[in-house]
Amino acid sequence: MQTVIRKKEPAINTIIGEKTTIAGNLHLEGDIIIYGKITGDIETDGTITIFSGAELKSNLNGLHLNIGGHVEGNINATGKVTLGDRAYLRGDIKAAQIVIEDGAVFEGRCEMHFTPPHEFIKPPEPIKPATTESSSS
Repeated sequence: MQTVIRKKEPAINTIIGEKTTIAGNLHLEGDIIIYGKITGDIETDGTITIFSGAELKSNLNGLHLNIGGHVEGNINATGKVTLGDRAYLRGDIKAAQIVIEDGAVFEGRCEMHFTPPHEFIKPPEPIKPATTESSSS
């Protein structure tokens, strides 16, 4: 009998329904999908997906962010941020990759950052002391 080891799939741990309103900060593990209204910051190690019709007054911190609704607040992602064609964002973005689709509204600043894995970072070359040759006459 062959044993198959599968990589753990990311799980959607939280879904905020269309008629749900939350006032307060959310700290969670895994992915979250939002259809409703939230006033408060969201922090996760997974993906935050905000659908059209959702309204957030929140600072968002996550791995990836997919925005299709209305967001007022700053975004920080270690991966990719995508503003869909129905997205409205008033706030700043910090992410490794940023995608803004045609039709999205974005009012703010964006900063892209990338930290390569350690194996790709070359150590600096050592500084060699200057050599002087002396001639004896």
